[in-house]
Amino acid sequence: METGPHSNRTPPPELTPLPWPPPGALAVTHCPGCYGDLAVDLAALRRWGANWLLSLCKPGEFPDATALEARLARAHIGWVRFPIPDCGIPAPGQGWRTLADQTLERLDARERVAIHCWGGRGRSGTLAAALLLARGLSAPEAIAQVRRARPRAIEAAEQEAWVLAQQGWRRPGTGRG
Repeated sequence: METGPHSNRTPPPELTPLPWPPPGALAVTHCPGCYGDLAVDLAALRRWGANWLLSLCKPGEFPDATALEARLARAHIGWVRFPIPDCGIPAPGQGWRTLADQTLERLDARERVAIHCWGGRGRSGTLAAALLLARGLSAPEAIAQVRRARPRAIEAAEQEAWVLAQQGWRRPGTGRG
């Protein structure tokens, strides 16, 4: 059976692609290995064609971070950790906009980016919605798109308010979000 800080939660779907214009692709998913077999979760990432995994879990949430890191490297999937507390938002000064710029550059370069937190809804949905702002969506539209694809995404009022507060953000030097 499941173990870990969120073991009482029902497993979410493996991986949910989000509406994202070409050339890249964006998806949200749960923490690989948190609901059972790490190999099954990594196979889902490979089937989808993930090039890059953005992890939002805090260090204590990973069932086995060492195994995850090794298996991602063998699968040629890049891994970036940007820890956010469960049901939380990026901390001021944490570097969200730098991370967003890097993520958008990867998406513009035809990469397939998967974002995960524990269940793939709260933190993952929040950051995915904020990235959608860069494609010209309003914050309410971005939130709605993420929730249509991944029901119950953006779980906390604080997360929704944070996405709304990101409205109007623009990538430096591009003239677009």
